[in-house]
Order: sequence, then C-alpha cells, then structure tokens
Amino acid sequence: MEMNYLVIGEKIKKYRKEQKIPQQKLAEIIGISASHMCNIEKGRTKFGLSTLMTVAEVLGVNTDLLLYDQISKRGKMRAIVLDEIEEQLKDCNEVQMQMLREFFHSEKSRLMQLAKEMKEDKRQKSLW
Repeated sequence: MEMNYLVIGEKIKKYRKEQKIPQQKLAEIIGISASHMCNIEKGRTKFGLSTLMTVAEVLGVNTDLLLYDQISKRGKMRAIVLDEIEEQLKDCNEVQMQMLREFFHSEKSRLMQLAKEMKEDKRQKSLW
C-alpha cells in the first residue's frame, strides 16, 4: 500500500493551523528545515516515522489522526467521527475522560444488543 503523503501533509497543516503554530516554528521544534516542512505539508516529499511521531506529539494529536485515511478501508465516516471525538476530548480532564470511556463502553454494548435484537426480529419475521 502506497502512502498518500499529500493527504497526510494536508492533515498536518490543518492541525498546525488549529494550534496556531507557524510552519517555520513547527519545523524548528521538530528539527527540520522550514522548506522541508513546507514540502511535507504539500505532499512533495516522503518522511520517516520518527518525523511523523514528533509532528503528532508537537501538535497534540494521535498519529492515527494523521494516518487514518491511509490505513482504513471502512470509508470516511469513521475518520470523521474520530476527528470529532478528538476535538471534543481536547478540554476534558482525566476524570471526565474516564467517565466518557465508561459511557462509551456502556452505550456501545447497548447498541450491539439492539442490533442483535433487530437482526433476530428480522429473522423471525422472515419465517412467517
């Protein structure tokens, strides 16, 4: 699978701008030239995993957010949902994060149970 460095670069630029970090400052922090940072954001150059991890750390995002479209074949909705969740979690403290985690697990279990019941109900109706 070939990496789409243009998409990754666009995401880096998006998160950098959200953090209000100038391109030159990001380059300086991660130890690369400003022109190399520009080329990364424009998808003109390949870069290593260590650079990607450092960029993600400085921008305060998970590397999955930068790579997601590259590693998922499930469609764009999953990426959209993950981006929205990441945005909502930015200002949560540890207690809130734990509460949300528990809530998520509970709601997912309820959703899976509902889907199972609907599938069984559909099967029963088809028998009549």
